[in-house]
Parts: sequence; structure tokens; C-alpha cells
Amino acid sequence: TEALELGRRTAAEMNLTNVTFELGDAFDQQAVASIRPRPNIAISSGLYELFPENALVLRSLNGLFEALEPDGWLIYTNQPWHPQIEMIARVLPNRDGMPWVMRRRTQAEMDQLVQSTGFEKDAMRIDPAGLFTVSLARRSSRDIT
Repeated sequence: TEALELGRRTAAEMNLTNVTFELGDAFDQQAVASIRPRPNIAISSGLYELFPENALVLRSLNGLFEALEPDGWLIYTNQPWHPQIEMIARVLPNRDGMPWVMRRRTQAEMDQLVQSTGFEKDAMRIDPAGLFTVSLARRSSRDIT
């Protein structure tokens, strides 16, 4: 809830009145799909690499597809590579106090998950070291069930 409050304060400081922050489960497809009002932009950043199961990611992406307005946009990040992945796993604990083993997905795998839920990738940027990507995908008009 600290992050939500920080987001709310930041939005207020920037005089943003059309931004909301709500506590929820990103992997509860029905809850995500029922977000109202329907957003025209959804952002998933730094989340999916924390969870190894593609089934969870697909539930989240399906929920976002259903939640977004037609022709809405998904901005998603990926971390296909990290030079300190082993050190992180040996030194840093995750949210459950266990070793922090990130699930790196190739960009092709991440893009395939996004596409399989009905999004069409439009653009991608990658940092010079190849550690982080930011991609933009549009909610297609086809009906995915």
C-alpha cells in the first residue's frame, strides 16, 4: 500500500486527475478484466520476471486484454538477460524471503505470450546492454476467449 500512496501523491503533485491506483491481484484474470472504467493504456513493468509460471502471466495478460478498451495499448517490460542473475539469487531474498530467482524469458517467448492473448506488438526499445526491454502492443479487434 506504500507504493499506492506514493503513486497517488506523485499523480497529485503532477496535477494528473485521470490516473487511478488500486490494490489488486494482477493474476486474477476476472478481477483485472472487470476494471472500470476501462483503461486505454495498461502497463506491466517489472512483474512477470518475478513469477516462473507462464500460466500466471497468461491469466494476467488475458485479464488486461479483456479490460482494455478496443484499440487500447499494453506497455510491457521484459528482462531477457542479466549479468548478475546468479549473484542476485544467492544474495537477495524475494518477497517470500526465499532466494530471488528471476524467470528470464527470451524476448520471443514474452512476445509470444503477449500475442497469444490477442495483442499485436507495435514497437520495442532495448537498453544498450540488452538487459531490459520495453514493448508496446495494441489490443487487436479479434475476439480472444
